Parts: sequence; structure tokens; C-alpha cells
Amino acid sequence: MKGFPKQECERLKRLSSQTCVFWLCTRLVFSMENNHVQLLPHLTVTLLLVITVLFPVTEVAAVSSVKTDAQALLMFKRLIQKDQSGVLSGWKLNKNPCSWYGVSCNLGRVTQLDISGNNTPAGTISLDPLSSLDMLSVLKLSFNSFSVNSTSLLQLPYSLTQLDLSFGRVIGPVPENLFSKCPNLVVVDLSYNNLTGPIPENFFQNTDKLQTLDLSSNNLSGSIFGLKMECISLLQLDLSGNRLSDSIPFSLSNCTSLKSLNLANNMISGEIPKTLGQLNKLQTLDLSHNQLTGWIPSELGNACSSLLELKLSFNNISGSIPSGFSSCTWLQLLDISNNNMSGPLADSIFQNLGSLQELRLGNNAITGQFPSSISSCKNLKIVDFSSNKIYGSIPRDLCPGTASLEELRMPDNLITGEIPAELSKCSQLKTLDFSLNYLNGTIPDELGQLENLEQLIAWFNGLEGKIPPKLGQCKNLKDLILNNNHLTGEIPIELFNCSNLEWISLTSNELSGEIPREFGLLTRLAVLQLGNNSLTGEIPAELANCSSLVWVDLNSNKLTGEIPPRLGRQLGAKSLFGILSGNTLVFVRNVGNSCKGVGGLLEFSGIRPERLLQVPTLRTCDFTRLYSGPVLSLFTKYQTLEYLDLSYNELRGKIPDEFGDMVALQVLELSHNQLSGEIPSTLGQLKNLGVFDASHNRLQGHIPDSFSNLSFLVQIDLSNNELTGQIPSRGQLSTLPASQYANNPGLCGVPLPDCKNDNSQPTTNPTDDVGKGGHKTATATWANSIVMGILISVASVCIIIVWAIAMRARRKEAEEVKMLNSLQTCHAATTWKIDKEKEPLSINVATFQRQLRKLKFSQLIEATNGFSAASLIGCGGFGEVFKATLKDGSSVAIKKLIRLSCQGDREFMAEMETLGKIKHRNLVPLLGYCKVGEERLLVYEYMEYGSLEEMLHGRIKTRDRRILTWEERKKIARGAAKGLCFLHHNCIPHIIHRDMKSSNVLLDHEMESRVSDFGMARLISALDTHLSVSTLAGTPGYVPPEYYQSFRCTAKGDVYSFGVVMLELLSGKRPTDKEDFGDTNLVGWAKMKVREGKQMEVIDTDLLLATQGTDEAEAKEVKEMIRYLEITLQCVDDLPSRRPNMLQVVAMLRELMPGSTDGSSNSA
Repeated sequence: MKGFPKQECERLKRLSSQTCVFWLCTRLVFSMENNHVQLLPHLTVTLLLVITVLFPVTEVAAVSSVKTDAQALLMFKRLIQKDQSGVLSGWKLNKNPCSWYGVSCNLGRVTQLDISGNNTPAGTISLDPLSSLDMLSVLKLSFNSFSVNSTSLLQLPYSLTQLDLSFGRVIGPVPENLFSKCPNLVVVDLSYNNLTGPIPENFFQNTDKLQTLDLSSNNLSGSIFGLKMECISLLQLDLSGNRLSDSIPFSLSNCTSLKSLNLANNMISGEIPKTLGQLNKLQTLDLSHNQLTGWIPSELGNACSSLLELKLSFNNISGSIPSGFSSCTWLQLLDISNNNMSGPLADSIFQNLGSLQELRLGNNAITGQFPSSISSCKNLKIVDFSSNKIYGSIPRDLCPGTASLEELRMPDNLITGEIPAELSKCSQLKTLDFSLNYLNGTIPDELGQLENLEQLIAWFNGLEGKIPPKLGQCKNLKDLILNNNHLTGEIPIELFNCSNLEWISLTSNELSGEIPREFGLLTRLAVLQLGNNSLTGEIPAELANCSSLVWVDLNSNKLTGEIPPRLGRQLGAKSLFGILSGNTLVFVRNVGNSCKGVGGLLEFSGIRPERLLQVPTLRTCDFTRLYSGPVLSLFTKYQTLEYLDLSYNELRGKIPDEFGDMVALQVLELSHNQLSGEIPSTLGQLKNLGVFDASHNRLQGHIPDSFSNLSFLVQIDLSNNELTGQIPSRGQLSTLPASQYANNPGLCGVPLPDCKNDNSQPTTNPTDDVGKGGHKTATATWANSIVMGILISVASVCIIIVWAIAMRARRKEAEEVKMLNSLQTCHAATTWKIDKEKEPLSINVATFQRQLRKLKFSQLIEATNGFSAASLIGCGGFGEVFKATLKDGSSVAIKKLIRLSCQGDREFMAEMETLGKIKHRNLVPLLGYCKVGEERLLVYEYMEYGSLEEMLHGRIKTRDRRILTWEERKKIARGAAKGLCFLHHNCIPHIIHRDMKSSNVLLDHEMESRVSDFGMARLISALDTHLSVSTLAGTPGYVPPEYYQSFRCTAKGDVYSFGVVMLELLSGKRPTDKEDFGDTNLVGWAKMKVREGKQMEVIDTDLLLATQGTDEAEAKEVKEMIRYLEITLQCVDDLPSRRPNMLQVVAMLRELMPGSTDGSSNSA
């Protein structure tokens, strides 16, 4: 092929034999003509060549090409390890490949391959076998599970026009020469993969035919400002869902055919370029969820002739809406919510927007009155002005101009006046939200004409009058949220015609009358809040028929009678799916006694979180926000009642035994009533119970022993009752403050005074021995003399002994004074408060091991050289740790706990007795404890190699630091997992560590890991009521995300913290390091690297450098590290429900030990 251009030679290599012959003949004819050669003779030769060469072999060549295509497809099939769906089982050589599944042909050649949607797993495969399919036009492999290296895209055939690998596992960088290798590509969809790195500046070269490019939802990063885009045919460009940065490139204006541009969910900054106004065919522009600043350019109005959707939400855009937008006559969606927009809304903008369907301007600082010209938007369905500064009244002529209106959201504004009755003319209305405004007057009866109404939300206004009975005509009503107004009268019976009601909140009004029994008709009702009214009568037992009910708040009313037992037998819904969907909740929990009740739920959609602090009535309460977010994340999987507040009423009778059947109950508030009888022992079955308040009642009897099983209980108040007997010593009850049991005259035991033994002691009656006929004899006189002599001798000896003892005591006292003074010297590492303690040095250490039975405080001082700085080996959140060398040469570790503000001796001793009984190979055993004055000391077994934190991070700058090998790190991880697993699953009650971290993983002389400080967080919280739960939830970097929303620690929280320790072992990095991670932490950094396909960057370089042996052994070791990383990432999942428990973690780690003889049980 000498003389042909190089590109054509390359092209010839892709052609079949008969095509090649025909192509050569054609070129020969044209070359002759161009060189003025006589055409006819040569044409004859050419035709003969075609006839004799081409046609005789056509049939053979066709068969050969089909076989070649079949062989290529079979090679591709062999790369797929498991064909779970079996769709490729028919790919066999004895069948025509054109009949194979997913294969289409034209003229006997394979032109399309589509096996998308089969979720076929195969590990990592190559696309190289497909390179010989030289007639392939369409390749669709989306929704599969095999991994494809992005570089193999360059091996795809030249003929390809459509490429769809979306929702797969394409990994690696964007191939720079993709369109040079495949210049015929028209559609490319690589969305939802794991492409990483920047988009090459020259990526868009040779894209003359490209019409659709979708690289969304990958892990692309880097600047896009320098991209050189010459896409004259490009219609759709989607780069959303990545981490692209810098400004929008000016070269985008060259893509003059562009109809859809999506750059949402990136890190793009700078201003919106004016050049986007040159894209006069643009229909959809989405720049939301970025970091854009500046004003919306007026030039963007030039693109309005075709623009249908404009999304600019969640940026930092300022200024006002340009007046040029009035020419966007075809605009259907305008979303500029969550920015810094300001100024009034000009009426002129909306007069020509007849096609507008959605107007979303929430969470800005827009001022001025509600624009009356909105009524000109005849097709408008959604108006959202949430959290702005719009004032004035709602226009009465809003309807029927916008008769198609479905949602009118205006919470958190400055709206005044009344709710206009004319809104009933918007017959399609589904949502009316006027929360946090200044509305007054009554709720108009005409709203009952809105047959499609689903949400009527108007909490925190000044509404008054009665709840309109005609609202019962709204058959589709789901949410009726009118709390914190001035509504009066009774709850209308007509409301219960609304069988779809899911949330009723009428708290803090002035309602009266009885709670209607018809509530039992509402089977979809999930939240019922009627607290702080003047409701009377009994609690209707029919509430038990509400099978979806999870939240009942009836506090602060005038309810009487007994609590209906049927309420405890309320059958939970099989699923909450669909119920309360779309709602955003805030659970506000009251703290202290400034407000009645435990707290309540608020509907907070569209309202800024900081506004919670400005809610008028909440400002008078001490409260904490425990949860904010979607509904289903708050409620548990059980779908039975979770929150029941009946406090501050006049209820009498017993607490129903049936309450023990409400397995999901988390809050039970019964205080300030007239309840009597005993506390049901069945309440001990409520494993999820976190808050139980039955104070200020007339309860009698004992506190049930079953309460010892309530491991999640963080608050209990049984004060001001008539309870008797001993507080159960097991579980959490004895570790709670005494104030929560106060004013129960017959109650005793830790944390109250000890119970007295009332058993009377037997008395003896003396008998008088009367001597008969007594007489003195000489023998008696001699006996008296002997006795007197003996007594004098004994007295002399005693005097000598006392003198000796006194001298010895003086010497001992001098030694003690010297020893006590040593505690206060400048050489001591800590301060002491023991001045009120008599003879502190003689205090015994309560021990759990025989060899330490005679240990005294004085010996601890001597063993630590006066607790000197030289003996200090560590400081933590719970106190300082000293190394003590005893006289027999053995070593122990002494932890001096932080000094607490309240006295809790009984709680301390009870907790220590519990912890001292816990023994396990991977736990640091508590050997003993003692209390001296205000100080509390714990004696532990000494761990020779210190903490894991010191081993990994403590001596980084020294040359002789010890680098943990991979085998040692695996051993440490397994041991720590076993220890934590034992606490979670084998201790009764189960123990949640609450502060799992690398400094609490100690290493003994065999480099075996031991978990320490278990039970410490619970001990401190029990002893000091001034410490909040949040301060006990862990150390920054180790705290799971849900702890910032919830008021209780969980075993799954410990799993997260353990995952962080595993990450430290794998990466060698600290959990928080500004230099390494910036504003994120180790967990966020590791997850980001894994998403980018850079798992190896997470592994400690010291580990990688230390790997040695054969290539196969090294590869096996690295693969094992990656597997450990995968387990770690499961542990640090943001959702607790997706994390494994510690039993599962131990099992997974054990599986990575081929041929392991580790005989430990699940409990390790």
C-alpha cells in the first residue's frame, strides 16, 4: 500500500478482505483518471479484477467475517465470570451470532451489541475483543457490575456511533483521545461510573458529530475553565454530580446548537458568564448546587426565546432578578432558591411569563410585597417564597388567575392580614403553608371547597376562632398543622371524614371539649399533637385503632379518668412507606422545667434552621434540637408507638401492663398526674426506652427489677411518689442522680442512702444469781492478792507497749506527712483534694485479684514516687494514668479520674463492682479501685507497649520509631474487634463504650490489643449531672454523624468509632488533621479516595514499602489490605442501619484468615 496516506492505511487494517479489494480497485480507477491515463482499457482490467476476485469470494468472505465477529463476541463472553441471568448462555458457535441475545446485524455483520440491564458481574474486564467488530455501530453495556478500565475505551471500533456504559463501573481518567479514535461518535453516556481526575483540555477535539455527552455522577475533579470546546453539533452536555471546579469556560459559547446544559452539583465558582446568552437555542440550564457568586447577567435574557428551565438554586448569587427575564415567554421552571437574592420582585417580570409552571425563590432575602402580577401566570402550579422578607397580605385576586396552582408555600415571611377566602377558587391546590407569619382572623370556611388539598400548615400565627367543620370536605387532607395559634372551640367531628389524615398538630391553642372517639377512624394517622390546650374528659381507647400511630402528645390538658389499656395494644402498621412522605421534621426536646412536656415535632420544610431559635414561644424554653430531617429516618422499623406524652393532666388509676407491648417506645412521659398502683414490670421489656418520667404521681411498691434491662435508658424520673424498697442495683438505675428518686420516703439503695435492716434483734433477760450463805475465807483473800499483783504487772507491760506504739506512730505520722507533702510538690503531676479524709494513707484498695488484697493508698504513692511527672504515662478525657512499680517488682497502671462536682460514692462503688467482674483476653482488666477524699483511683493491669495511638502517631519525628507490620496491625484489629464485641454481646447488661479510639486500644507484652476505658463514659455521666450526653458521645474524629442528631449512644455508634480506628491502622493517619484533610476528616478523605478509585492512596506508605517477598505474595498482601479497607468502610457508613454489628465484624475479619485456627467464639 505504498503511496497511500498513513491514515488510509490504518483504515484498511480495519476492513474485511472483499471490502479491501473493492476499495483498492476504486482508488485505482480514480488515480488513473486524475493522471490522464486512458480510462477504458484500465477500466476493463479493473472490472475483470472485481468480477474474478471480489464476487467469487463474497460468500466465503461473508462467512469468514461472521465467524470473526462470533469469535470476538465469545472472547468478550469469556471475560464475564458469572452470567447470573443466563442471557449469554445461547452464545454458541453452532448458532448464527445474529440470533444471539443482545446482538443485531446488518448484511450479515454485527452492528449492535446491547446487554444492558442484566447486572452481570465479572470483576474487571477489557473491551479489546470488541475492537475487531469493524461494523459495530451501537454498544450498550449499562446497568452491569463488571469494571472497565477507561483506557480500554480507546480500543473500541472506528465505526462506533453510540456508546452507553452508564450505571456501571468504568474506572480511571477520562481518555483524552476518545474522539480521535472514534470520530463517528454521536451519543456518549458514561454517567454514574467512577471516572476520576480532570477532563483533559483537548477532550472535545474531533467532536464534529457529537450530539450528546453525559459524564454526570462520576468523581471528576479539577478546573473546567480551560476546556477548548468546538462542539458545533452538541445538543446535550451533562457534567453534573462531580467535583469540577473553577469558572464556567467561555468556550461553551462555541456550542451554538446546545439545547441542554447541566453543570449542577459541582464546585464551580465565579460568576455566570455573559456569553451563555449567546446560546439562543438553549432550553434547559442547570447550574444549581455550586459556589457561583455575583449577579444573574442580564444577557442571559437573550437566551430566553427558547429557555424552558432555569435552575440556579443553592449558590451564592446576589442581586435581583433581571428585568430582561420578562421576555422568557416559554419559561416553565425558574428556581433561584437558596441564594442571597435581595430586592423586591418587580411586577413587570411576571406579566409575560404565561408558560411558567414552577416559581421557586425560597431561602433568599427578597423583600417587597407579594407580586400581584403572578396571577397573570395562567399555568402556574408551584409558588415557593419560603424564608424571605415578603410583607403585606396575600392577594385576593391570586385565584382564579392561577387556577392551576397546586402549591403555595410562604412560611417564614412577614405576611399579615387574613387568609383570603378567594383561595378556594384555586381548585387544584394541594399545599398551603403560611407557617411563621403574622396572619390573623379566622380560617375561612371556603377552604373546605379545595377537594385536592393535602396540606394546611399555618403554625405560629395569630389565627383565632374555631376550626372550620367544612374542612372535613377535604377528602385528601393529610397534614393539618395549626399549632401555636389562638384557635378555640372543640375539635370538629367532620374532620374525621378526612380518612387520609397523617399528621394533626393542634398544640398550644385554646381548644376545649373532649377528644373525639372518632380519631380511631384515622388508620393512617401517624402524629397526633393536642398538648397545651384545655381538653377534658377521658383519653379515647379508640386511639388504639390508629394502626400507623407513632407519636401521641396530649400533655398539659385537663384529661381525667384512667389510661386506656388498649392504647398499649395498638397494632403497628406493617410499613410507614408513603406516610408523611415529603415532610421535613424537627424534634425539639425541652430541657429542664421551663416548659411542660418532653417536647414536640415541628414541620420545618422550607424554613432556615436558625429560625428555630427565634420562634416566639420556644425562646422561653430551654430546649435542644435532637433531630432534623426526613420522617422515615426518625421512626424505627417497628412502626408502633414511639412517643407518648400524657403529662400534666389529671389522670388516675394504674399504668397499664399493656404498655410493655409497645416495643418501639422511646419516650414515656406520665408525670404530674394522679396515677397510683405499682409500676408494671412489663415496662422492662421496652428495650428502646430512652426517657421515662412518672414523677409527681402516687405510685407505690417497688421499682421493678426488670428495669435493669433498659440499657438505652438515659433519663428516668420517679421522684415525688410513694415508692418503697431498694432501687435495683443492676443496670443503669443505680448510676443515675439521686434527685430522680427524691421524695419517696420508703425508697432506698444506691444512689439513695442504704436500706436499713428492720429485723429486730433478740434481747436477753438477765437472771440474778443469789448467793446463799456466802462467807469470807482466807483462800479468797490470797486469791485477791494474786490477782492484784497480776494486774499491776500487766498494767506495767501495757504502759511500755503503748509507749512503743506511740513512738512508732510518731515516726509513721512523720513519714505520712512527708508522703502527703510529696503529692503537693512541684514534682507531682497532678493536684489532690484529700484534706478532709482521715488517715488517707491507710485506706485499702478494693481489689479483684488475690495478690493485690493488701494494697493500700500509701503503697500507690510509694510506687509512683508521689504520683510524680516521671510516672505519668498518659492523659485522657477521663483522667491521668500513672505507672506504679510495686515492691514485688510487678507493675500496674493507676488512673486518677477527673474530679467531679457531686458526691457519688455509692454510684462509683456499684459501677466499679460491675466493671471489676468483666474479664476478657482483649479487655484491660480492672484490678481494683479506691476513693480518697474527693479523688477516685482505678488500678489496671499495666500494658507494656502503651496505646495504639502512641505506636502509630506518638513518635513520628524520631528516627528509631517502631513501624507496625501488617501482621501486627491485623492482630491488633482482630483483638480490638473481639473486645468490643464482648462488651456489646456478652456482657449483661450490654455495655456501649461511647469513646472507642486508638488511645483506648492498649498493647500488652505480646502486642495483643486490649480495649480500655469501657464503662467510663457511663460512669462519669452517672456521677456528674452537669455533663451533657453530647460531651460523653466520644472524641472528635471518632463521633458518628447520628450522635449530632440523637440524644443516645448506640452499639452502632461504637462500630463507627471502631471503623475509624481501623482506618488509622490502615492509613497511619490521625482521625483529624487539617494539613492532610483540610475541612474534612480521615473518614471523609478515605471515602473520597475510594470513590476516585485511589484505594492505594489510603494505605500507609510504610506498609507498602515494607511488603516484601515474591510478586504473588506482595499482591496477596495488598489485596488483603484492600479487603480490610472494604470492611472498614462498612463500619463508617453514614447510616447506622447499614453498618455491621461487632459480631459480624469479627466474623468478616476471621474470614480473611485462611486456615485460621482461632478458636474464639463469636464473643471472642
